Amino acid sequence: SKSFAERLGLETDWNTCILLSSADGAQDGGYVEDHDIKARLPRGIENIRPHLREVDDIPLQVSLFAECTPESTREMIKVFQENGDVVCCMGSALKDSNTLTFAVADLAVGVEPIPHFNRVKPAHGEAAETANDGSISTAGALVTQYALGAALTCIPCPLFLQHDTSLYTLMQVVSEARRLLGSMQQAAVLLVAAALATALINLAAALCLLPPALPGFMQLWLLWAVVPLLAATLLFVPRYESIMSTMPLKNHAHVSDLSRFATYALVRSVPPVALTVLVYVTALARLLPNAPPLGRLSSTFGRRDWRVLTPDAQWALLAAQTYAMVAFAFHCVCVSATLMHRTRTTAEFLPVRNVAW
Repeated sequence: SKSFAERLGLETDWNTCILLSSADGAQDGGYVEDHDIKARLPRGIENIRPHLREVDDIPLQVSLFAECTPESTREMIKVFQENGDVVCCMGSALKDSNTLTFAVADLAVGVEPIPHFNRVKPAHGEAAETANDGSISTAGALVTQYALGAALTCIPCPLFLQHDTSLYTLMQVVSEARRLLGSMQQAAVLLVAAALATALINLAAALCLLPPALPGFMQLWLLWAVVPLLAATLLFVPRYESIMSTMPLKNHAHVSDLSRFATYALVRSVPPVALTVLVYVTALARLLPNAPPLGRLSSTFGRRDWRVLTPDAQWALLAAQTYAMVAFAFHCVCVSATLMHRTRTTAEFLPVRNVAW
């Protein structure tokens, strides 16, 4: 209720609280006050969706909901999920109506209440081992029924907090999850960009009527060993200080702007592709015996089958391909240094902070 929120020190003024109970069922008018009416906030869970469609998205930004029943709470969780929010639900492990609410949420955390009535103190002359702090998970057979009830209630919960566990622990878990998720996204970008770049490098070589710059075994070495190893080091990027104050993205329309994403991927891939092809062509022109001028290199390979070259020419081709592979691996290292953080520059977030990298 609003009165309880005020006693907790929470903001309950204008535009900060929505009542999920319907106005018809409220006793004595409920908490419908002047500032609620002026704010045009919806009253009742049945009016939330129409308000989102026809007015604004204020119900998704309000941090306090009052006069909630288990049914209206579950319905409000579904409203958040329909609009792309990831919902974490915390509740008592000894309240059986929370089971369905835990199951609806994306992440559920069961919290053990402080059971003063379970606390056992050793009697005079008894061993200290007979005492317990009242926890339903440490009180043994004395509270088996409470432990069983908590276990059944928290079946949908991947996390369970003891009554003496600080909620700051959960904040640390969320912070670490955000860091790891961002690192995995950057690692995926590196893997996709490397695969795209290898294809473009061989396409450029084919368009120049040259043998492949990166043959199959080199592509396997790069895409299954070198690049995954670099991507794995991105998982160890240290947590930055503003990670919990950054608004996360909505859980829908992940690639809403496909053209911008494709342009970004091409721009990131063009420099490694161009420089690798340049290294390959230059090495091929320098190492081939009786090599033609650089301008006639394409026409020379275009008139003969490069798979039946002389042994000296094959060794020169292999050496040029090796140079190209080393150049591409070096470019992958440089690109990985720019993927330590999604929005900060390399100067703001130095790659050397990642010890694994």
